[in-house]
Amino acid sequence: MNILLICKLAQHTLTENVLLPLLSSGSDHKIYVLREKEGDHHDRVEYIVPKSKAKGQLKHLSKITTGLKVIRQKNIDVIIGVLNMPHGLIGRTLGFLTRKPYIHMTIAGHREFWMHGKFIEKVNLKLFGSAAAITVTGSQTKQYLLSHKIKESKINILPNLPNKNFAEVPLQTERKYDIVSFSRIDKNKNVILLIKALARLQGKYLIEVVIAGDGEQTQTVLQAAKDLGVNKLIDYVGYVSGFDKKVEILSNSKIFISCSKGEGFPVSLLEAMNCGCVPVVSNVGDIIDVIHNEENGYVFENTDDEQEFTNYLEKLLQNEELLRKMSNNAYSIRKEISIESNGKIWNKIFNDINQRRGRK
Repeated sequence: MNILLICKLAQHTLTENVLLPLLSSGSDHKIYVLREKEGDHHDRVEYIVPKSKAKGQLKHLSKITTGLKVIRQKNIDVIIGVLNMPHGLIGRTLGFLTRKPYIHMTIAGHREFWMHGKFIEKVNLKLFGSAAAITVTGSQTKQYLLSHKIKESKINILPNLPNKNFAEVPLQTERKYDIVSFSRIDKNKNVILLIKALARLQGKYLIEVVIAGDGEQTQTVLQAAKDLGVNKLIDYVGYVSGFDKKVEILSNSKIFISCSKGEGFPVSLLEAMNCGCVPVVSNVGDIIDVIHNEENGYVFENTDDEQEFTNYLEKLLQNEELLRKMSNNAYSIRKEISIESNGKIWNKIFNDINQRRGRK
């Protein structure tokens, strides 16, 4: 099968979340990636970079003309677009013009559809609801699409994936930090809620916290920690990108927290669980597909009041046996979500499309 993939993703995200699962779904698949720059070499992956020097929105027109040539010259069987705008729109347009089946990948949750207002939401649902198939990262996004009359047979749950090397990280028992926050520091990530929770917990427990990340609210969060007298509990390490450093921090932390007001399916959560961190996270996006309360983590509802969040942290801080049990359960996520399991999902998607088109 020849696949045209249209996207703009960081190379590690493209490789781990899209290319490797697609390649594992069939040994004969050849993938042509239409994007603005070359990528990592693979004998079954070819990068197609439009030659146009146009800037702004005009550069996307060259992707359509280039895509049409690729579909004809490479005998493309199926088109895949990642994210709604602009690459999903480009892929959907190419599918319409060539009558090739189009598969839409939603990787940021149902907010992809509605975040730009009601009118754009209606356009998105119309355009991508008529695709041959749609992938979503979890059940909440699936329910959103079902509530808007998208056929269930088209919707396929395809979880985001962490870097494949996380599956090889050993489970560490001795850990320095009680709590880790590993995210961008902005209003949406809501790290300030952690600071408020620490103010409630200090004095009751000996706590060591590590905060990794940066963003426009960094100084606000650090100042709040100072004002509430919890700054001495915190080791702020700034932005961290390298795999080894990520593993070092996560493997040395007991509880992973996320206080976000909006997410799709955060890869950082899976990375933390693959290192044995117990997640205490807000109920946003498709997070609840992998977290089961009191088994491998906790999900809290109120992102504006730290009380519920603090209660869950206390349950773990005061019970080492429970923390150890839930750490082992969280670590087992690697058995549920993997490149191979996503490859099987892609194989089913392709088979379903071929059957609907009357192909063997």
